[in-house]
Amino acid sequence: MFAAATKNFVKQVGDGGRLVPVPSLSEADKYQPLSLVIKKRKCSLSKKSKFASTPFTLKDILQGEKEISAGVSSYQLLNYEDKSDVSLNGRRGNQIMNDVGFDVAGSDSVAFKASFGIVTKHEVEVPTLLKELTARKINFDHCLVHQSRKSRMEILCVVMESIRTTRQCSLTVHTGMRGETMRFHIIEDQNCKGRDKAIVFPAHTTIAFSVFELYIHLDGNF
Repeated sequence: MFAAATKNFVKQVGDGGRLVPVPSLSEADKYQPLSLVIKKRKCSLSKKSKFASTPFTLKDILQGEKEISAGVSSYQLLNYEDKSDVSLNGRRGNQIMNDVGFDVAGSDSVAFKASFGIVTKHEVEVPTLLKELTARKINFDHCLVHQSRKSRMEILCVVMESIRTTRQCSLTVHTGMRGETMRFHIIEDQNCKGRDKAIVFPAHTTIAFSVFELYIHLDGNF
């Protein structure tokens, strides 16, 4: 459910294709500014690259113990409330069934309701960071650097911006057959023509992010 909602958010907000939806609620805290993620290159069967979180930040792979001084600016982005009715037919339907996270057998449509409220954008001060990195070098002995250098299918990236909620949010999903019963009969246990599921998640949850790819020279410079 969370993955379906964040994908829909990114699709509607757009932002030139830079934003990436957070794939799961359990990993949302790992996509903060200056966190490191692994970008897995597109394969022949996939149109989009996939990202995997790591427990590390940019500071962890730099030589020395000096903290990164580049700040993070924040501001309100928009007020997001969404209702959508999606068919489960075709390729997109197969992906939706995976993202919903529960059995949708016997249904041909899914109705989503996402109430995120006001979301905020948090982004690294890029000029300050770039200036600082000119005097820092990569620690090639770090395990994450080793891993990314060995694989041709993985690119080490740093999160440069994140989109977060500001209050407790709810997601509701109703599955059923198309028709009048599909128009958001939310949390009605008596509704025998469909099934409902709802989740609530806390304020300050990251729902989307964007990255810079790190290109490292042999001398350890960026």
